[in-house]
Amino acid sequence: MELPLFPLHTVLFPGRPLPLHVFEQRYRDMLRDCLASDGRFGVVAIRSGREVGDDAELFDVGTIGEVEQVEQLEDGRANVVIRGVERFRIGRVLTDRSYLRALAEPLAERPLCRRDLNHAQALRNLLVRYLGALGAPRQMLEQLPTAPQRLVWLAASTLQVELPELQRLLEIDDTGQRLAATLQMLRRESSIARHFGTVASLRPAGPGGADLN
Repeated sequence: MELPLFPLHTVLFPGRPLPLHVFEQRYRDMLRDCLASDGRFGVVAIRSGREVGDDAELFDVGTIGEVEQVEQLEDGRANVVIRGVERFRIGRVLTDRSYLRALAEPLAERPLCRRDLNHAQALRNLLVRYLGALGAPRQMLEQLPTAPQRLVWLAASTLQVELPELQRLLEIDDTGQRLAATLQMLRRESSIARHFGTVASLRPAGPGGADLN
């Protein structure tokens, strides 16, 4: 499939919301074309370089985002909220328009096994304690998903870790392996919080936030 690309210094996970402010002309063009089509484009993390300009080196795996809300501003800028839909891998980058596009393929998830369900339960239990320490209200904690795939993407989005670690979670094809890796990271973060105190509160809704929507 041909997919418009929006490079960012962040990782979007499937199922997670992401607010964007669109101001560069090329991304205004991209948003216009997407809204005239299926309302989807690929969010891909930047390996090195800047969001503004043409010198960014991109990771190969990103997440397709679907536009949920658009606020068009009078000067042509726009505030947009998208939600991650599914992962994709870039095959070839296309440069025939003002914005980047890619020939890309969707990435499937491998089936779960019984051990994965045990990891999911352990992850949920730890996530309740972790988010509670960050100040999450009880009502939010009671709404944490139990479905392994939804749970692991939510847990990944709450981790206070560097972008390469988040990208590594996105690139894992096996949900069970992703559950185990996320559980390991969350145990590490919880241990740091216990020894040194909470160093961050819940971040805003987005790929790094804890919004349950």
